[in-house]
Amino acid sequence: MASKRNTQYDIQDVQWDDEEMKQRIEERRRKSSVSRRRRKALTLVVIVAVFAMLATMCGKDIVRLKAENRALKKQQIALEQQRDELKEELKVTNSQEYIREQAKKQLNLLNPGEILFTFDEEEPEENADKAEETEKTEKPDKSDKSDKDKDKDKDKDGGSDG
Repeated sequence: MASKRNTQYDIQDVQWDDEEMKQRIEERRRKSSVSRRRRKALTLVVIVAVFAMLATMCGKDIVRLKAENRALKKQQIALEQQRDELKEELKVTNSQEYIREQAKKQLNLLNPGEILFTFDEEEPEENADKAEETEKTEKPDKSDKSDKDKDKDKDKDGGSDG
């Protein structure tokens, strides 16, 4: 039995006095409060980081969409101007005077009593060039004859100059 007694713990050694117990409890409370503060701070940092990432992603989209909006507004203004010009052109083309003019130009239609004259459109420079070419082929050049005569004279003289 003596061996049993040695293996059992003495209850008095295990029991702490009230002061020691209070100190240990306080220490555990401090440690748990510090760990709670750390968890809260870490959670706050994570939330702020997620918010910052979302803000930058949305910010980029907002900037891109604003630029696209500006480009579309410019395009809208240009199209509105083009529409106005086309409306004015439509007013002009629907007039009887314009229709008559186009019928004369494109379809060669005439009013009663009018006569249509058509001319071949050749530039005067082309006619002048053709006339010069025909003159050259019909008439031999005088300078060519004189050179040939000179060559004949040289052959008769024996090819000596002078």
